[in-house]
Amino acid sequence: MMTASSQAHLYIKHAVGSRMLFDVSGDGKPFTLEEASAGWTFQIEDVDPATAALLEENAQDLNLFYFIQQPGEPIQKAWFYDKDRPRIEYDAGNRRCTLHVDSRMAYSNEKV
Repeated sequence: MMTASSQAHLYIKHAVGSRMLFDVSGDGKPFTLEEASAGWTFQIEDVDPATAALLEENAQDLNLFYFIQQPGEPIQKAWFYDKDRPRIEYDAGNRRCTLHVDSRMAYSNEKV
């Protein structure tokens, strides 16, 4: 659960080699995550066309990593992906990129 003092981070990486494709939070892009009837939807604001094209070109191999940091708590981590291919929509007029995925797995690095 997000609180006023929580910070959310979103990283979009390539499945092969874990190459960073888009550090959403590092680039300071506002984004939302919503649970949908068939999975989850990420909506990212202020995405330039080249980044949207990069995501579309690599759609088959996208891994989305979502972290929530809350003061005094362990970081909550989740990996989002699609079993087939994420649905990506880009609204060039509003520079908004929307990604729809069907799978989520919570994880922790505490016992590594």
